[in-house]
Amino acid sequence: MIVQRVLSFDQDSALFVGPWNRRQSIGMHGGNSCVSLQRSRSIAYGLATCTIVFALVVGGSPKFAMAQKSLSMSIGTVSDFSLPTPEGDSVSLDPNARFHVLCFLGCQCPLAKLYGPRLQALANRFEGDGVRFIGINSNVQDSMDEVREYAQKHSLSFAMAKDFDRSVAVQIGATRTPQVFLIDRSRRVIYQGRIDDQYQPGIARTSASTHDLRDAIEKAVAGETISNPVTEAVGCLISLPRSRSPGQGDVTYCDQVARILSSHCVECHREGEIGPFALDKYDEVVGWADMMIEVIDQQRMPPWHADPEHGSFLNARHMPTSDKEILRSWVDDGMPYGQASDLPEKVTSIAGWRLPTTPDVVFPMSDRPFAVPESGVVEYQYFVIDPGFKQDRWVRAVQVVPGNNAVVHHCIAFTRPPDGAEISEFGMLAAYVPGQIDSPLPPGYAQRVAAGTKIVLQMHYTPTGKPEQDLTRIGLVFADPSEVTHEVYAIGGVERDFEIPPHAADYSVHGDVDGFPKDGILLSIIPHMHVRGRSFQLTVHSDQQSTKLLSIPHYDFNWQHNYRLADPLPLSDVDRFSFQATFDNSADNPTNPDPTEYVTWGDQTWQEMAVVFMSVARPVESMQTKQNRSQRAHHPPSETAKRESQRAAVDAFATDYMKKFDGNGDGSITRHELPDSVRMFAFKSLDRNGNGAISIDEIRWHAARQRLAP
Repeated sequence: MIVQRVLSFDQDSALFVGPWNRRQSIGMHGGNSCVSLQRSRSIAYGLATCTIVFALVVGGSPKFAMAQKSLSMSIGTVSDFSLPTPEGDSVSLDPNARFHVLCFLGCQCPLAKLYGPRLQALANRFEGDGVRFIGINSNVQDSMDEVREYAQKHSLSFAMAKDFDRSVAVQIGATRTPQVFLIDRSRRVIYQGRIDDQYQPGIARTSASTHDLRDAIEKAVAGETISNPVTEAVGCLISLPRSRSPGQGDVTYCDQVARILSSHCVECHREGEIGPFALDKYDEVVGWADMMIEVIDQQRMPPWHADPEHGSFLNARHMPTSDKEILRSWVDDGMPYGQASDLPEKVTSIAGWRLPTTPDVVFPMSDRPFAVPESGVVEYQYFVIDPGFKQDRWVRAVQVVPGNNAVVHHCIAFTRPPDGAEISEFGMLAAYVPGQIDSPLPPGYAQRVAAGTKIVLQMHYTPTGKPEQDLTRIGLVFADPSEVTHEVYAIGGVERDFEIPPHAADYSVHGDVDGFPKDGILLSIIPHMHVRGRSFQLTVHSDQQSTKLLSIPHYDFNWQHNYRLADPLPLSDVDRFSFQATFDNSADNPTNPDPTEYVTWGDQTWQEMAVVFMSVARPVESMQTKQNRSQRAHHPPSETAKRESQRAAVDAFATDYMKKFDGNGDGSITRHELPDSVRMFAFKSLDRNGNGAISIDEIRWHAARQRLAP
């Protein structure tokens, strides 16, 4: 069974089961997730985001399980009720039904969205056995129109009703959505809790191993005893009534709370963004207040994973203790609104983009959407975009925008140089991954996209249980060439030679980062592992000293941040960079697909990667001067001498290339032996005869084509 983190399934589901770190459950720091409180999660991932993303992590964590369990244990009887429906009718318990299933659902809760169709399937299955399903919405933030839209979107034929005063939720002990209660004809609750075990906070398996509600209904219909009548519901908290009335405290939404949310949450939780709901309106915030406090207290929100003892970062997400106390005080005091005149000025944004200005050009990944199947593993998809650049362009901002957040786990945009050009860099242009927010470059800094370059989008899709389509876009903001002072590009460290043994809880892989410019500066760091990733460290070595530049003690696949250095690091005195990626292949890792497997390098989530990307910048004048000097230094005294020198260089290059990448020493290089950048974008052209392997003669041919061309 493949275990995945949720970050794909629905634009909101990626934000839904926010990362719940297994190490938090034993009292260690390092959570994340967001009611942005922020974004992200898959889902199953691959590289994320997502990223990104960034979102509300659904509850049910160990910290709060005890309180909820005490409610769950109160199995008793249910009094009759009458609730209104969006169609103007009313819903009550049917005296002719053998059993009822009361399903507490929320319109914006990602888990409630995932389970809506599943509940309908169960309703259809057991209708002939006299089992009647009733959907109940007790969320103050969900309107009757939204309840109607929820039922229509998920094709629910069983009745959906609105519990306006939350009296039914209070009576039966419902605390989360989704949460179900199976009731017999005597109005006794004989099962309550979750629907199945496919989802846990921060985790999503490809399928459920136990089907609690289905099994309970089957037992009840057969007249047998339900073996497990109480399970813990996992989902979004219902904001239940409080004893206090609004207006009793000094803290108000308008004066303090709106400012705090604007600083820490609204970047993701606003219309058109990745958060599953907005947090820029009072009525929405009131409905999500309990959930908000829960994820803050569990340190899942705002999401951030860097150890504060090592490094300082511009984009660190930290909510001050004073802000947390203000939010708690406001909720405890009944969430008073305050004076509208105290509201902060609303932050303006560009609809659909996180760019400093409207993009100069926008390219779709294809002329038609990609069809994502309802289930199974979707291999990485690659889409090549020809931007038609006839001259070099400088790009100061770039963003990848998924067409369907439900299925896009991550997208990496690479540049592919024109045919015959030397590939000397990773060529990473932009990325959409779990937990990552695009950050603007400093003034005068830009990426160069050479004339004739093509843009390649690497897409990782995760099925949602129904057929989907996606048409991702990439937007670029150009810079004035005369204003560019530094060229920004990506370098990286990749270690592919590892095999994680079964049940290894603390297996480390070590690697180095080569090719950094001595006349440049380091701007940011992006570590990358998959679901077995446990921790990550990057160390800089210079003058016989080693300094830990970045430490992530609790790596979370669902939140792949771009750690931007508060003080860019000059590279002139750096001798080398080394990294350590540590993996947990034990059964104690709840996201582990299979602890009995030997795990090696691979693209898919159940395989692993040990990678770090680093963004560096070099002065444009320095690069041009170096290029001119290189050209002058290699100017040959004669054409014959030039040719001979280049042929020798070709032979040396081919020999060195074969030695470096022919891992098994068989005299040829297969695709899996190459770095990602070459494997993805150059292997096909290097493999001239198409036999799936690169020979030394093919390397010579391509090297000669570049070096000997007039």
